[in-house]
Amino acid sequence: MLDRSSLHPNSLIKYPRTPHLPASPGATSDDKWSTPEALRHLASGIELIASEKLDGGGVTLSRDHFHGRSIDSGTHAWDTRTRQLWAKIHLDIPEGWRISGESMYARRSVSYDDLPGVFIVFGIWNEDNVLLSWDDMIEWAALLDLPTVPLLYRGNDFKRACAIWAETHVEDTSEGFVVRNAGDIAYNDFSMNVTKYVRAGHIRTVADWRHRDDFAVNTFLEDRVGNEIAS
Repeated sequence: MLDRSSLHPNSLIKYPRTPHLPASPGATSDDKWSTPEALRHLASGIELIASEKLDGGGVTLSRDHFHGRSIDSGTHAWDTRTRQLWAKIHLDIPEGWRISGESMYARRSVSYDDLPGVFIVFGIWNEDNVLLSWDDMIEWAALLDLPTVPLLYRGNDFKRACAIWAETHVEDTSEGFVVRNAGDIAYNDFSMNVTKYVRAGHIRTVADWRHRDDFAVNTFLEDRVGNEIAS
């Protein structure tokens, strides 16, 4: 049983649900939608980042805790390698900070080869529960030797930020995209500053894969390089 009394309060905060864009065809009936107010804010000329939405498992790492979408998530086979990574770096994570990203070991609906890491960062929260700006996230991820989600667009044009994915993606190798305010984002302001698009029919896996230990896995650049060196 987890002794919550020993943890920093910020260690046990779930990553917020990211609302969908109105045109997102991959939303389900219980998903959250961006409000007209949020869309106006994103289109107001603020600096934006559009990044690829990777098909992995959402995981959050802090100095003293590892959890998935639920803060009570247990140990799962598909997160084994991300947990191993966390064990190596957790003491380098500042007290009260959280690193959120995709655990990419298991192959879900999208197949990936030669990924830059088993855990790919999409957000870092500081001790004040503020999501770091894109630039600060990149800097901190580099200090921890962690890869970040691919950048698709940076600029002040919301329409362009939402259009670039359709022009560049390959259907079978991309789930969608995320648009966020490039600056700092307070936790309570998250839904006003972040939105996503998920392609139609993105879930192509059989549900029972989570209860098996013979699921397909992605491949990683570090493994290929390591094998080449060993041979």
